[in-house]
Amino acid sequence: ARINRLTGTLSTKGNLSASGTVGIVPAQGFPADLSIKLTDGRYTDGRVVTANLGGDLTIKGPLVSAPVIAGTINLARTVITVPEKLPGSLSALDVKHKNAPASVRAQDKALRPATSSGSSNSGSGLTLDVTVNAPNQIFIQGRGVDAELGGSLKLTGPASSPQAVGTFTLQRGRLTILSKRLTFTEGTIGFQGSLVPYLNMTATTTTSSATVTIVVSGEATDPKFTFSSVPALPQDEVLAQLIFGQSMSKLSPLQIAQLASAAAQLAGVGGSTSLLENLQSAIGVDDLDVTTDEKGGTAVSAGKYLNDRTYVTIQKGDKPGSGKATIDLNVGRGVKLRGEANDAGEAKGGVFYEREY
Repeated sequence: ARINRLTGTLSTKGNLSASGTVGIVPAQGFPADLSIKLTDGRYTDGRVVTANLGGDLTIKGPLVSAPVIAGTINLARTVITVPEKLPGSLSALDVKHKNAPASVRAQDKALRPATSSGSSNSGSGLTLDVTVNAPNQIFIQGRGVDAELGGSLKLTGPASSPQAVGTFTLQRGRLTILSKRLTFTEGTIGFQGSLVPYLNMTATTTTSSATVTIVVSGEATDPKFTFSSVPALPQDEVLAQLIFGQSMSKLSPLQIAQLASAAAQLAGVGGSTSLLENLQSAIGVDDLDVTTDEKGGTAVSAGKYLNDRTYVTIQKGDKPGSGKATIDLNVGRGVKLRGEANDAGEAKGGVFYEREY
């Protein structure tokens, strides 16, 4: 059967159109050769990922056994939300149906997955061969993490356990723990056997007595925060040095309580969305930050994408002449233009070239 044109509107927003052929012979598994175009779509996994996307895909092969989805997905604004608080664990209930009738036993047997490794359907299922492009606007938020990444990767293999070639890499980001704010120096998002994003991000800073490194790694549903230092210290001691600049033995009861609260927030057993994140969402910007320099001066900055290629940042400090506006234009092929003007009327610009090796 030939499909000349089939269109529809997705429940999550966006339009879908398809054309191609589908075989109508059941013995052949209904072989398909379809082309699909997605425009202004929206995806959510119901847990951590919400994405705006579009793309061109194909579906080929028998629909009832092993179809292959191939093509390109282009991501626009994508938000990966690290849960602030993990749900309480639930114990599995061992329920047995006594004296079940034959029809119920037959249904139970049919619903249980086959355990035989020699099953003829063991290799069946949806297969992916999809390239995912996102030059920027992949945001990670939650548990003090506020970062933006971009890049390209390819998902291949079974949809139940896809393999990812390539990663999304850090463009800008920071980690806030109580009043301490650290800048991420490197970071990636990949996938490890599932469609749940896998984070690997590093922030490094120097205190009066140690160099502290924080690694955020693991699935976005429950990442782990690991602290290390040079010279080597226990993790609780590292956290005390990082936040208060002194040893655990010198902390007051109030400071120890604050430290425990910070540790609970990072572990996902306490804490809540920060004021900055709430304000950022309310005023509709992509980035909002408050910084303090070594002299105690404070500055507020807000950034927003005007489109996929243009990013504007406005910054204002508490001192005269500290305001400035910056615009970044991604020309393409690694070339970026930047212009900057301050409230004294001075302006400057530059051309930058980036390339990954």
